[in-house]
Amino acid sequence: MTTAMKNNARESNAELRAKLKTLVVKNRRLDLIEERILEMLADTEVLVADDLLREKEAEELRQSITYTELWALPIIGPTGSTKTTSMESIAEKLKRRRRGNRPVLMVKCRASTRTAKQLQVQILEAFGDPQAELMQRRVANFSHKAAMDAIRKVARGAGTHIVVLDEVHNMLGRDKRANAATMAVAIKSLVNDGVFSIVVMGTKDAHLLFQVDAELNSRKFDEISLEPASLSDEQDYEYFFKFVGRVEREMADLGIIDKRIGLIDDIDSRAKIYDLADGVVGVVSRVLMLALRISQRDGRRSIGWDDIKHGFWTWKADQKDDDGNPIAGIYDPFKSNTKPTTNAAIREMSKKLKV
Repeated sequence: MTTAMKNNARESNAELRAKLKTLVVKNRRLDLIEERILEMLADTEVLVADDLLREKEAEELRQSITYTELWALPIIGPTGSTKTTSMESIAEKLKRRRRGNRPVLMVKCRASTRTAKQLQVQILEAFGDPQAELMQRRVANFSHKAAMDAIRKVARGAGTHIVVLDEVHNMLGRDKRANAATMAVAIKSLVNDGVFSIVVMGTKDAHLLFQVDAELNSRKFDEISLEPASLSDEQDYEYFFKFVGRVEREMADLGIIDKRIGLIDDIDSRAKIYDLADGVVGVVSRVLMLALRISQRDGRRSIGWDDIKHGFWTWKADQKDDDGNPIAGIYDPFKSNTKPTTNAAIREMSKKLKV
């Protein structure tokens, strides 16, 4: 094969992988998330509008005001549970509805974020505000109040009433409880000072932020759980396997692969795909992407279970804990066969739903 032919093949394979990456499933809880966000947004807008009136009156009288306490909404779920995808979809929809405004701002938390200052700088960065760099450089004369005023000003200008702190578990590091106590205070100050309401999004470790700070916990607007799909729940069961079936069909329809794999054709196949993902739809997508890469390297336009097995092993090897060590206890249906309990649950639910 000539160099030109190899380059063309690589480009073609990359295009197919890009198609697979754009296959986004709507989380069945998206409607609930959107409903809660809209409720919290409406409440926050009313409270902020009232603060603006009091602010104006206080300015005329040369007085200060105490801002209205706003809300915090935890959205908790494992990696791959489509938290970010779902929230980005809602944020984009609201941005289109309110041209010129950004009602919901997404902020992806960094692992290096350990202080209120670092969080404030990250929020300013997400707004694209040039003050972020200036605030970051300040050490001796850094003012939390000045930073808060800057954030409030840019948020008001952008029409932002909700900030989503995504992947907050990244901020907790090894000393989770101590770091959670520090960052809970930082988040609480944003909520208590009437800047905007906060969505706290992350894995189960994110619960610590509310466990260590009773006041932040009291500011909860609600709580949404995106736990893995349960085989004993009819809606979860249908959601998980309809997702897998849809991705497989569209992979074939879009020409990403030449033929379907048979991921949900029988009880054993369903059990295998459920066990390798532990009920988390995002893991299915990741493993299929890795399997596609493996098949493409062999010059094939189809994916078999052997490709999926090696894709799963690659994904599994990449799973690390906070110390960088491989996560133990990830079940491997290719080495241990599928769990008898999984087979039994799928068999029972399939019979019940007649699928």
